[in-house]
Amino acid sequence: MITYNLHHVDGLYFELLDDEGKNREYDVQFVDRDSKSNIYESKLKPGTWSKLSRKYLSDIAIFVKYEGRIIKQINILDELKDKRVFIVFESSSLGDTLAWIPYCLEFQEKYKCKVIISTFKNFLFEKVYPELEFVGRGIVVHNIIARVEFGWFWDEYKEPVNPVTIPLQQTASNVLALPFKETRPRLAFTPGERPIVNEYICISTRSTSQCKHWYYWPELIAQLKTWGYRVIEMSQEADDYGAEILEDKSLQNVMNYLHHADLFIGLSSGISWLNWTVGKHTVMISNFTTSDHEFQEDCTRITNPEVCNGCWNNPLFKFDKGNWNWCPENENTPRQFECHKSISVNDVINVVTSLIHT
Repeated sequence: MITYNLHHVDGLYFELLDDEGKNREYDVQFVDRDSKSNIYESKLKPGTWSKLSRKYLSDIAIFVKYEGRIIKQINILDELKDKRVFIVFESSSLGDTLAWIPYCLEFQEKYKCKVIISTFKNFLFEKVYPELEFVGRGIVVHNIIARVEFGWFWDEYKEPVNPVTIPLQQTASNVLALPFKETRPRLAFTPGERPIVNEYICISTRSTSQCKHWYYWPELIAQLKTWGYRVIEMSQEADDYGAEILEDKSLQNVMNYLHHADLFIGLSSGISWLNWTVGKHTVMISNFTTSDHEFQEDCTRITNPEVCNGCWNNPLFKFDKGNWNWCPENENTPRQFECHKSISVNDVINVVTSLIHT
């Protein structure tokens, strides 16, 4: 009988401890059970170890062989049962955080383990995910069998599929060896009183890169006002397009405004994800991402497939967050940002009209 030690802290580690003093050399094979492929092979004696470069969780079996005979098979996902797993969010983005959080609970329930989480926004989830344990940033968590990270890495060892080629939420389910299905997260939010007596529409005109922006907000806002709506801008750094700027931009206040609003119109941004999480319908102007990248339920998406579009989800391009004017195919040409410039005010008004008059 052999004894061993294993963990999956930043990669699968397997150490052969003892074989009842026989000190034999064993063939150790790491096999991906989904693809039926051999990932790595090594020869180990008691007191030696191997570690895989792959850092995301997957259904790996370790076969320990002696003289061609399998003497031990260890299925890694089975080893998680009743153990502690630490999940670290390396993105502070509101949209990423909301998108990924529900899969932590799904993971815990499927593999019967205890999940500890570190996000940049624990306060949004601690009260509504009592099944999970939350810790602050930089806290060292002991006695764990696995540690994995969520983020945008562009690293084949940290994520099994290029994240731009899949829905945003699937980034998390892939790392946790879960089947993907769109899941709306829980949120620590209790609605307060309606902040405005009159009918009002919330908008969010700003995001983290120029390629996400839309160009005709002043005209849209003016039209909404003629219909009798007050228009409330929710963005942290709002432009003066003629909307009312929300002064208290704490997330609790923003969520209350969204909850009571007659409609929300935004971009592919964290506020759109927040509106969806609150449970409200979202009008999303986004032509730089493909239609499956953001959430599908309760979302009316405004696009123009006749022009250049979807660059964000093209694996040939890697987003340059240091270049505000990133437009990988048409930068510094007359066609720069045509994906959103080609979406007219009337395109948006027609969608809004159909929603507020139904």
